Amino acid sequence: MLVRYRMLPACTLAQFQTDINNIILGNVTNVSQLSAGGDQVNSVIYGTYPTNSYARVNGTSYTYSKTHNDATTNKTHYIRLTFDATQLTTITLAAGYTSGTDTLVNSFPRTVNIVRAPYEAFYKSGIDIIVSNKMLVFFAPNSGVFLGLIDMGHSSTTRTYADSILMLMQDFSNVPNYGPLKNDVILNNTGTTIPYIYNYDTVGYASAVGGIQGVQTVRKASGAGTSAIFENPAFTSSTGASNLIYGCYRLPFNTFSGVQIYKDGSNLYRLTINDLSLLVD
Repeated sequence: MLVRYRMLPACTLAQFQTDINNIILGNVTNVSQLSAGGDQVNSVIYGTYPTNSYARVNGTSYTYSKTHNDATTNKTHYIRLTFDATQLTTITLAAGYTSGTDTLVNSFPRTVNIVRAPYEAFYKSGIDIIVSNKMLVFFAPNSGVFLGLIDMGHSSTTRTYADSILMLMQDFSNVPNYGPLKNDVILNNTGTTIPYIYNYDTVGYASAVGGIQGVQTVRKASGAGTSAIFENPAFTSSTGASNLIYGCYRLPFNTFSGVQIYKDGSNLYRLTINDLSLLVD
């Protein structure tokens, strides 16, 4: 599900928090369910909410569990949103959680400072939030934030060292367009953080920094006046092996400009940025 969340000028911090919380928990599947601070006229919802994927695990902090979309029997990770008096300041991804003390275990925080930005038609200001069984994504152009917390697939490393996390944090603003086939595999070697994974170099678990990999192609004619847009799966480099990034695909160079929405051949919505598309449903 993609929520193009727009706010009214009078939106309070409490309304902002309530709307984001309800979007993550699936309590907003229609724009009429937004708070009084939400701009119900200019907000839009695409796709379907993923049931049985997210739960709030603490009534005070905004901490959520996320069940892995594939390894559902033994992989649940945790996401925390931290607010100050005016904005969403930090998003944290953690491998584990201790409920008695409300403590994240083996975590990585990222400062985001996402502000409440009233909707302006010219700038299309607001926050795009993807809540799917594969990812939780926040695109907030007014705050310069394009961040995803995304399930990744097993590799030989994570299967052997099973305490490794199967989620990553990706800064999508740190994925520049390299041009047509200037680099057909490595899209960028930075911007990805895996909070907790086995590292053969240090002989133990640690955080790892990597980037997005993906084979680039070009559009091909598929008929008179039409072309095929190839969507190649994206991977991230980790310590000794590569992991699939679920729901993330590399597109031909400059297929879309900026942040756009389109439907693929299976009639599923996708959100794009920097020659990458993210599966909404």
